[in-house]
Amino acid sequence: MFRTYLSWLGMALACAVVLAFLWPSEAGSEAEREALRNGRKIITYWDRSQGHEYETHNELIREFNASQDRIYVRTLSVGWRIEKLLTAIASGAPPDVCSMEAHTLSQLAPQGCFVALDSWMATQPNMKPDDFFDHLYEMVNHEGRVWGIPTLTDSYCLLWNKAAFRKAGLDPERPPRTLKELEEFAAKLTVRGPGGTVEQIGFLPWLPWDFTYMWGGYFGGEWFDKERTRVTAASDPNILKSLEWQGSWVRDPNDPDAPAYALDSEVAQAFYNGFSAGGAYFSATNPFYTGKVAMIHEGEWQCTFIPKYAPSLDWGVAPIPQPEGAPPRSYSPSTVLDGIPSGSRNPDEALTFLAWFYAERSENEPSPASDYAFLIHNVPARRVEASQERFSGDPKFKVFVNELMTKPAVYFPASPVGRLFADQTQVAREYVMFGLSEPEAALKNLESKVNAEWDRVRPKTVSAAAP
Repeated sequence: MFRTYLSWLGMALACAVVLAFLWPSEAGSEAEREALRNGRKIITYWDRSQGHEYETHNELIREFNASQDRIYVRTLSVGWRIEKLLTAIASGAPPDVCSMEAHTLSQLAPQGCFVALDSWMATQPNMKPDDFFDHLYEMVNHEGRVWGIPTLTDSYCLLWNKAAFRKAGLDPERPPRTLKELEEFAAKLTVRGPGGTVEQIGFLPWLPWDFTYMWGGYFGGEWFDKERTRVTAASDPNILKSLEWQGSWVRDPNDPDAPAYALDSEVAQAFYNGFSAGGAYFSATNPFYTGKVAMIHEGEWQCTFIPKYAPSLDWGVAPIPQPEGAPPRSYSPSTVLDGIPSGSRNPDEALTFLAWFYAERSENEPSPASDYAFLIHNVPARRVEASQERFSGDPKFKVFVNELMTKPAVYFPASPVGRLFADQTQVAREYVMFGLSEPEAALKNLESKVNAEWDRVRPKTVSAAAP
């Protein structure tokens, strides 16, 4: 693993100049200069969020700055790229505290890049293991230590366009409940124009992005061995079935009995590309918003996005159908979390800020962390906060939350090769989709690449001391 990160560091050095511009002076604003004059300690928070999420987060941090006169938190929006954080830690100038995705933590924590927080969390209210959704607490664990505080998570459901249902003669208030119904509805909702051109897609299992990992879990499969240290997907019949099923959504030109919902591979890929081309996903031209896709699996943030980008869209939310006999599961792939990098110059002040952010303001007022989740329409990482009426009071948002409350989650486990694994699941699906490989061969190729990397990096992990 050390060699891996040396190579990453080489690439990351290209970010050094950018980092120099990002890194502020001791007092970069009048508010900070006033804080210094008043003897306050300035600490730096690197925020992975951007846009309205960053502004919302920053407003809450300004509340902390105004709530006391000892610490002043300076925030920077740095995005999700790992290189900037790795460069800062390696150069001995990390932020005092930062937010990140779970996959970033699982790659860097084993290298001693973060401070263990479990002992400190045990002293805080609502930070015990049982306070969090089980899968989120597992994501921040490595070698028996906890390296971050889960803040937010996502929950995925099926969204459908009610106007498209009406036009197809379907009940707009009755979404598909089984996998067979999903296929039947998709066939009725797939609209072909003159010459066979596709004007509307009923459904595709990989829109708006790849869901191969989720479908494997929804079919009742297990991608890993019991210890989650090796990929064993090629020998799991349910994972194999899930990939075969995804392949059925692409039309085989030599099969006269291809399913009615199946599309030509070029058409399927064009719609897949359409969600990201020109920023379409974050705009009114999103294919689901414009009616080019009738059903899609999406996250709870659409409760904010759709009113903003497609206010006239008549849409519904329901659980994603699963095969008959498969164990009921939800999909919550990752978590956004806060952590303290090794080398933080002000770890005590960072912990003071985190204690404030995750604690209830008073008996009747929720924590700033809960407010943050509510304001950006994400799901809080702690069960008691996700149970608040303001999350369940919205009938659409309630469906997303209820999935996590009532079903075990399919999620990406903490792993130093998690990013490679996620990439290779998509590669396996694309090989099958384009007819380049049979499902079993694609899964064996995935196993070979990921397990080889796992074997290479596993012995080289280290632990960091707690503050």
